[in-house]
Amino acid sequence: MTMKKSLIIILAFTVLFQHANAQQTVDKVIAVIGNEAILLSDIEEMRLAAKIEGRSPVEDSHCAMLEDLLTSKLLVAQAKLDSLKVDLSNADNMVERQYKYYVMNFGNDKAIEEFFQRSIEKIKEEWFEQAKENTYAQTMMQEITGKLTATPSEVENFYKKIPADSLPLIPDQYVIYQIVKKPNSSAASLAAKQQLLELRKRILAGERFQSLATLYSEDPGSARRGGEVGLSPMENWVPPIREILKNMRPGQVSQIVESEYGYHIVQLIEKQANNLVNYRHILIKPKYTAEDRKEGFMKLDSIVRLIKADSITFEKAALYFSDDEQSKMANGLLINNRQYSSPSPRFIKDELNPDDYQALKNLPNLEMSEPFESTNQQGNVVYKVIMVKNFIPAHTANLKDDYDQLYNATLQQKQAETISKWVKKKQKAEYVRIDDSFKNCKFDHEGWVR
Repeated sequence: MTMKKSLIIILAFTVLFQHANAQQTVDKVIAVIGNEAILLSDIEEMRLAAKIEGRSPVEDSHCAMLEDLLTSKLLVAQAKLDSLKVDLSNADNMVERQYKYYVMNFGNDKAIEEFFQRSIEKIKEEWFEQAKENTYAQTMMQEITGKLTATPSEVENFYKKIPADSLPLIPDQYVIYQIVKKPNSSAASLAAKQQLLELRKRILAGERFQSLATLYSEDPGSARRGGEVGLSPMENWVPPIREILKNMRPGQVSQIVESEYGYHIVQLIEKQANNLVNYRHILIKPKYTAEDRKEGFMKLDSIVRLIKADSITFEKAALYFSDDEQSKMANGLLINNRQYSSPSPRFIKDELNPDDYQALKNLPNLEMSEPFESTNQQGNVVYKVIMVKNFIPAHTANLKDDYDQLYNATLQQKQAETISKWVKKKQKAEYVRIDDSFKNCKFDHEGWVR
């Protein structure tokens, strides 16, 4: 396995799968790095993850997995030694995405618990700890490579070195506009606020915020920790919560705060230097009735009729009527922040919301879909209509059409080379012991075996 591939796996491996088979294995320590031990069961868990995800055994050999773990633990140790500011706010989201993946594949909590042979609560705790470790590793990698860039000449040289028959195939890409309407929320919002007001009243009367958050909060990640989100830079939080935290005292309970996720009450735990803050919250989401949903859908349907009658353009309708704040300010244009050196309007199939793709896959350019039900990034039901502004068919990568992708590939190569040099330097100063059964491995960095 190349160092580049190893790094990609570290970045992508947000949580390690756990399984009963690993528990049944006669476990042993196969490596020690610093004060951290790596167990045979850790490798077995990664092997199982590879099997479930359909990755080939060659790419996920035991030796490569061990080097991934050694590299990751080296990064984590250095991040903690350097006291880096690590944003753990996304760890909960990583756990929830993992949980939803298993629900999709196993059907329900009981089947998941039987597979893992422990409770959902215990499984999520393990996933959360691993997500934290991965976040530390990624933060350290960003510290090492964050200032790297690629010049146009470097991108061109990278492209020219790729053999013509090895140039990657760029999949079909879509440039999309959307109009989003939420269900009618007046009654549902009022009910959510009333529930939060009652909870706030109970807290002020002496009940523990943590207990009520565990029982009632609809943020599953923080709810299991009594609503606590963890210490993180203030700028990581959504603007409404960020604003209210600025003027709060430790222990103080806020009034109701509305965000894109729903309604919250917040209790500040502590503020530290460098704008670090920790708080707990209770989230209540509006519960929409069938009538609420019908009204939201009918509003969107009315907008569609205006567009079809040429009374308003799609772009103007998005600006005036869409409930999605980000895209409406760009006249409905969806922006992809995931795969490019800078924000891009291009999406490949796998980057799209599945509901969106089903609605657009047979649409010609500049034609509008029929209204359909979807979910937004916060997991809430919304109604949408979309238009394919441009379709770019699959093609062999070239500098003119695919500069962003080639820039990313060039930059990733530079980052991999930089991390490789860093690992070679750091592994010399760290205590490392490898079990004899792994000493014949062909690691990317020979310094692991001494």
